[in-house]
Amino acid sequence: MACAGCAGNYVVSEGNYQTYEHPFTDAAAADVRKRAERHCAEKKRIAVRTSSTCSLTQCTTSYQCMGKADATGYQQ
Repeated sequence: MACAGCAGNYVVSEGNYQTYEHPFTDAAAADVRKRAERHCAEKKRIAVRTSSTCSLTQCTTSYQCMGKADATGYQQ
């Protein structure tokens, strides 16, 4: 599903997993993190980045919504 009004970011969301495609910039990475945190907060969970792969221009970053106890070992 594409996200309207997401500044060119593409998001795929399925259950507790989200994958974002975004420009390779600090601002875009921060925006994606905030969006993942909002999405997970709606489920009363914490957003944990599970992977991030970048080229010189684009990144694909994945997050998983986890309970607080499960997220503790994964947070950076």
